[in-house]
Amino acid sequence: MKKIDYVGAGEMKVSIGPSVLKAVGVGSCLIICLFDTKKRIGIMSHAMLPSSSLLSFVSNPFKFVDKSIEIAVEKMQMLGCKKKDIVAKIIGGANLFNGLELLEDIGKKNIEIARKKLGELGIKIVAEDVGGNFGRSVYFHTDTGEVVVITTTQLVKKL
Repeated sequence: MKKIDYVGAGEMKVSIGPSVLKAVGVGSCLIICLFDTKKRIGIMSHAMLPSSSLLSFVSNPFKFVDKSIEIAVEKMQMLGCKKKDIVAKIIGGANLFNGLELLEDIGKKNIEIARKKLGELGIKIVAEDVGGNFGRSVYFHTDTGEVVVITTTQLVKKL
């Protein structure tokens, strides 16, 4: 049986052996799953906000999509992964704050920043389940790279 490891908001976890990285209650947050197709190494980040660029000090870089992606790619390279072998799957970025103008675009901005940053780093997005107005739970199987997404409406998707 595979080990299941919970990834909370503002966290990143790395798996070198077969396991399931799990995030639940994902709304406007963005889950970024990176997988090395050759070495079978996986990383899941559970980022809450798009960019750290407006802050002078960042106490937890994993809260931010841009920093989470940078650190995850660096970590994979430290483990011997090559960028050409790393693929990404992104999940989340929902709009759960209808009517609250300040918060309404956070999910959309999380998605935009992830696409931009992954593109800049040369990491291909091979699947995504983003947007909408519903929550998700995400299960990343690090031995196969498969990501199972269960929505709050009980829809199950395999990415």
